[in-house]
Amino acid sequence: MIIEKKLCGFALMIAFIAGMSAPMAAQAATKEDAVKTGFIYNFTKFITWPNGTVPQTNFNLCVIGNDRLDGGLEALYGKLVGDKPLVLKRNPGNEDLKACHMVFVGEDSKHSIQELLKPFTNLPVATVSDSPDFIKKGGMIGLIREGKRVGFEINITPVNAAGLHISAQLLKLAKSVKGIK
Repeated sequence: MIIEKKLCGFALMIAFIAGMSAPMAAQAATKEDAVKTGFIYNFTKFITWPNGTVPQTNFNLCVIGNDRLDGGLEALYGKLVGDKPLVLKRNPGNEDLKACHMVFVGEDSKHSIQELLKPFTNLPVATVSDSPDFIKKGGMIGLIREGKRVGFEINITPVNAAGLHISAQLLKLAKSVKGIK
């Protein structure tokens, strides 16, 4: 009888912990997504776009593919980048790509990262993603996870080709910088 009560209590505790672990995992993912979203917004403060960039009243953050950030990018809508309110544009058409200041490149089951990046070659558009090996595939800023921490790495070659400038402060904070001679 005592053993049955202990087993029953143990089973209830396991069920309780199992029930708690799913929301806790979701909460951890949400925290990571919030950190990544914060990084994306803060990158805008350390990147300078060339003077020839088309003047616009908004800062356009475009998203192509599936952003996987659990709606976190929507929280940036209306925040100021310099003196311009941030506007989110999802999967813009080819003619609208030149209006993007920054693009978050998500996973896309139909296209490779290289194919998704191709329209932005030599355009003054900062590219960011949390896809694995993003900077090795031609992206500018890759969000990476090291253990429980989120960091980022930078590929300076496409940054320079696009005519963008990333501040030395941001380069120092990067886990790695590729393309510096």
